Amino acid sequence: MERVACSDPVLVLGGNGRLGRILHMRWANRPDVFWQARGPVAGIRWAPGVPWPGPARVRAIVALWGVVPGRGDPAANVPLACAAMALGAALGAERVLHCSSAAVYAPAPLPRNETQTDPRSAYGKAKLAMEQAIAAWQTANPQGPAACVLRIGNVAGADSAFAAIRHRGPVRVDRFAGGHGPRRSYLDHATLARVIDVLLTCPNTALPGVVNVANDGVIDMADLVRAAGRQLVWTPAKTPQAGTVLLDLTRLRQLVDPGPTDPATLLADAATLFRGQR
Repeated sequence: MERVACSDPVLVLGGNGRLGRILHMRWANRPDVFWQARGPVAGIRWAPGVPWPGPARVRAIVALWGVVPGRGDPAANVPLACAAMALGAALGAERVLHCSSAAVYAPAPLPRNETQTDPRSAYGKAKLAMEQAIAAWQTANPQGPAACVLRIGNVAGADSAFAAIRHRGPVRVDRFAGGHGPRRSYLDHATLARVIDVLLTCPNTALPGVVNVANDGVIDMADLVRAAGRQLVWTPAKTPQAGTVLLDLTRLRQLVDPGPTDPATLLADAATLFRGQR
């Protein structure tokens, strides 16, 4: 596939968040990437509503910023996404990549493709509203940048299983019919960086408006606990229908093969992320 070539830099919004820190660890030595954040990785300190102090032009924006569950009002993701599109238009960006979530889908035993949205949580509903706001912005600004929404699976180090494993003591895991724990589409750090790079460099004609992003298959959270050598304590699942969230990766595979991952890789990635938080 032909790659887009341009001398203008890439701008990453939200370099201090979990996804931003993950990408920064992979791309720290890239001279073509500028980082915006509130924290120590920031090269550019900026927030919407104040003058932009960074480069006059960029070729693309990777909008990793946003409110995650339990850390503020998820509805704030809507204006942040629109601000990223507006900044992209002002800086001449060809495309803006946005981070959504597998939370826009309902749990189901079969793979969920990009047309099957049915969010059950407030966070999932807010992320879907964000996606709809991006589409509305594009309709109102047809000369603006292209947008690609990444519906990302469970990222290594960024979900409740890793938080529980990190702390001492037994790890409680919901047990579903069949004797398994919650099964999810996971994403390791190398694949996240590789997918973003492909989406930044593929031709505009190949850029999907929405794409599921994860490694192949599902991983049982109970297997993560076992692989970490922690004591596993089963609890009855309160919502039996929440046993599996499996992303259909057909659209992603048209651009890049994500390949599989495994508990050992995910745990190693999580440990690297947690070391960076000390």
